[in-house]
Amino acid sequence: MLLKHMHPDQLREAADRGDPLLVPAGCLETHGPHMAIGHDTIIVEEICDRIAEHLRVVIAPPFDYGNTGYALGGPRDGTVDPDYNSFGLFVKSILRNFIEMGFQRIFVPIVHQGMDGPLALTFKRAAVELSFEMVLDDGHPRGWWGDEVLSKSAPRFGGIKVLPMVLPAASPPAGGDHAGYNETSFLLATRPELVDQSKLDDNAPWYCRQDPEKNSWTASAEHGRIMVDAVVKAWVEMLG
Repeated sequence: MLLKHMHPDQLREAADRGDPLLVPAGCLETHGPHMAIGHDTIIVEEICDRIAEHLRVVIAPPFDYGNTGYALGGPRDGTVDPDYNSFGLFVKSILRNFIEMGFQRIFVPIVHQGMDGPLALTFKRAAVELSFEMVLDDGHPRGWWGDEVLSKSAPRFGGIKVLPMVLPAASPPAGGDHAGYNETSFLLATRPELVDQSKLDDNAPWYCRQDPEKNSWTASAEHGRIMVDAVVKAWVEMLG
């Protein structure tokens, strides 16, 4: 269920049941001439929606304006890059609210720039800081770590997991790239109206043509469906 569609009583029931909260995180970034600039958020949202078809989960509103470093174009190309410190504080404040709602299992799937990219690192830093801060907020004394009783009574510690959207169990067949064979296929399988391969020509960026056989031109909904099924299966098995 979408968090923003819930009534307060439904929210409390979901949190009390221990339903996982999925937090889609992405960015606006140019993905070649043939794809929507919001791919990295859109595909995570689509995966979350499909997970919800198998399990009882809550899906938070997405983080659309993640870090990009302007690695692939600037605003004229559709790429946005927020101030890192400001964005980090924003992320941390929203995640804190999710914890205070009562969610004990919070998952942030990331597809943009890998787990060592600025976006994932922003969320991982916020998650780690909140874990330690909220133990003290719950009344634990300084020096609680290692105390058997205190450690077991810190339920909000480590409740946020920042993970790759393509979990290891899904790869292969799922894989990553930037607007190439895999990402184009992902979008063709989930939101085909947001892809127009006829716009690809000899001036297409380098990342569209990294492989002579598997590239933006040869991407297909069939390959995308295989990857989507594998990714969803991996998440359902982990969350279940």
